[in-house]
Amino acid sequence: MNTDEIDDIRRQMALIRRDIHVDVSDVVDVVGEAFDWRAPIRNHPYVALGAGLLAGYLLVPRKKTATPPARRAAPAVLAAAANGAIPRSLAARAEPPRAAKAEPSKPAGRRLLGWVGGMIWPLVNQSIQSYAAMWLEDQIKQQMNPDRRPPEEPAPPSSAERSAGPYPYDVAPVRIARWG
Repeated sequence: MNTDEIDDIRRQMALIRRDIHVDVSDVVDVVGEAFDWRAPIRNHPYVALGAGLLAGYLLVPRKKTATPPARRAAPAVLAAAANGAIPRSLAARAEPPRAAKAEPSKPAGRRLLGWVGGMIWPLVNQSIQSYAAMWLEDQIKQQMNPDRRPPEEPAPPSSAERSAGPYPYDVAPVRIARWG
């Protein structure tokens, strides 16, 4: 075998290694997307929001409206005290508590504004915090390197500028020791 054939075989091996690397990277990306539980939420945010609201509505227990036992028994105890079946001192204890002054309910627009504000505030707060963290990080970088310019991205070499030498992923030739 002459050196041209050996170089040709090495180039083919380098191409095969590169193709394998690309294929494996593609498979890793596809598997990562398949197991990403956030992907459906990113792709269908309104459906996810509706499902979350529906689940919250169904899972949160309703406010109980049942009256306490003392309140249910109060009319019967008062009737028994009127008939003389029980002493009036016990009947006075069973008297239902007086209703507290009912607070006027807030107007619907104000309640809706409070609900929307409660939903949006965490998002606004998180955005403000992330912006502040980025600003602080930039300030610290500038203090550590006051005269340093931001690095410029090097342009990828064109095919004319590349050397005809080894391809990426090419390894140094391995010498095989001969026993003899």
